[in-house]
Amino acid sequence: MKSIIIFGGSGYVGKNLIRTFAKKGYKIIVPYQKQTNEAKLRLFGSVGQIIPYQFNSLKNEKLLTLLNNADICINLKTSWSSNKEELKSSILDFNSQLTDVLEQSNSIKKFIFFSGLGTERRSTLRNEIISKTENLIIKKLKNSVVIRPSVILGNNDQFLSSLVPIFKMSFFIPLFGDGSKKFQPVLIDDVVKFVLKTIEASNVSMQLFELAGPEIFTYRQFYNLIADAINKKRVLVSTPMPIMKPVVGIGEKLPFFPINSEQLSLFETDNTLSGNEFSFDYHKISPKRVISAIKKSL
Repeated sequence: MKSIIIFGGSGYVGKNLIRTFAKKGYKIIVPYQKQTNEAKLRLFGSVGQIIPYQFNSLKNEKLLTLLNNADICINLKTSWSSNKEELKSSILDFNSQLTDVLEQSNSIKKFIFFSGLGTERRSTLRNEIISKTENLIIKKLKNSVVIRPSVILGNNDQFLSSLVPIFKMSFFIPLFGDGSKKFQPVLIDDVVKFVLKTIEASNVSMQLFELAGPEIFTYRQFYNLIADAINKKRVLVSTPMPIMKPVVGIGEKLPFFPINSEQLSLFETDNTLSGNEFSFDYHKISPKRVISAIKKSL
């Protein structure tokens, strides 16, 4: 039985990957640092197939043993903090240490790092750190693959799960900026299918992929699509960025504020395929339209 280690496996993408890998018969190890629901993760597979493992650092001897005996390593672990030191520690430093370990491993066939679509086009602190991390991984590990997905949609995804309740309760819907920026959402099922094809392929000659669906929306168009799907008339209220930035800058210092400056930056630039990298076509996958995800979330 081949084994896969998934850092950040308790998140939305991780859980969907685990379900699919379990059905394929893989042994799955899920290292975690923050408290997670171990029992729920184990239920995605048969007895003993999924092993959550708590660790404090990559110097943990048992974790090093697991890494040295695994076939595939996937890192979904990331941070949306606005704190420079926290971002550097959790993204750049962590992946630098992880690639050092994987360089010494004789068993790891592939290392997959999840980044984000359009990262290289947004000049924020987080995106600068992620770009450095991508370059470091590709340079140090020949068997590495960097995946840049767009906004991921599906049943219980974070994006729609936060939007739909607002649309159901409120007549007025806040819209960051003028809503003209474009994005190209992708279905979780297609992302999972791509990752599965990548780990099962005997050789992947490209190291960087961008994943997005077939449709491009402005945020205003997408919000209207949600309103139409619930058959409700809604008024979209544009909030200019010069007003939002200082508000978010103050609010993000408070606990439980819904958005921070790094997340707000997503609404300032287009989040679409650059056309410079390979995508689903590499594995001959045709991504599906996202309307089905909206209907499921409703």
